[in-house]
Amino acid sequence: MGSPETSIWSFNQWAEDHLELTSAADAVKDLPAMADIVTDFLMASQDPDWTAKGLAMVVAKDPGIAACVLRVANSSYYSFQRQIASLESAVSILGLKTLKSLVLAAGVKTMNKRFGLIEKLLVEDSVGSALSARAIARQAGNLDPEEAFLAGLMRHIGKIAMNNIAPESYTEIIQGVYNEEGSLANLERKYFPYTHSAIGAALLNSWNLSSTLVASTLFHSEPPPDGAFDITTERLLATVNLAGSVCQRLGIGQRLTEESLELLSTPSAAQLGLDEAAVEAILEEVSGAFEETRQSFLGGS
Repeated sequence: MGSPETSIWSFNQWAEDHLELTSAADAVKDLPAMADIVTDFLMASQDPDWTAKGLAMVVAKDPGIAACVLRVANSSYYSFQRQIASLESAVSILGLKTLKSLVLAAGVKTMNKRFGLIEKLLVEDSVGSALSARAIARQAGNLDPEEAFLAGLMRHIGKIAMNNIAPESYTEIIQGVYNEEGSLANLERKYFPYTHSAIGAALLNSWNLSSTLVASTLFHSEPPPDGAFDITTERLLATVNLAGSVCQRLGIGQRLTEESLELLSTPSAAQLGLDEAAVEAILEEVSGAFEETRQSFLGGS
């Protein structure tokens, strides 16, 4: 079941009273746009009269993203009985939500102006968070796994944005966190007038993605205002938060692996009603899916 749009919260309304969000919204205007193919796909997929053939023609305009979609669609993670040989077949078999997830995931990598170790870790973190959120949604129930995938994928899109705006400053932030010079948020505010959560939410808002996805990016690491969201949206926020912890536990997109991190004791796991068996199933699914999926998006780099 997907999350309904909340009538209580919107990015634009909240930004009016929060300088960080206003600054982030201004900064987004100077960012490079998502690949044209992704923008075209989002527009085409919003057409109520969309067809598999029409969406396939849009994706086919970018050979790199098209190849990535086909590689992932044919991976053992999806476990289809026959090979998917065409984009039109991929649309028909995977469905719109899953295809949207794959196109956006492929498009995340294209946002990087350069591609070194930091950028590689950011993409791995995005893919790992997406896979983790999907696995958590399946175990928790009452959540749309593909919406969770997108929410996990976009969790740290603000870090990619910061790295594009001022790569040297972003490197200083990463080094500062690694050297325990302060919290991530405080170090971000030292170099930018906003956090990665704020500019990530502003970026998704500028792409006209759902307010639920915008909120899950803004509040992926801290509780939202009391009463701002319905129960389903709050569960999605908890899912994205826990997805980050799963990546830390498995060392996905991280410099270090936190094997001692007890996922079951986190507030998010408790909020979602997960037990030990569910947590073990999540770790097993993500561990098995990540390497193949990572290679599909990064080309095995």
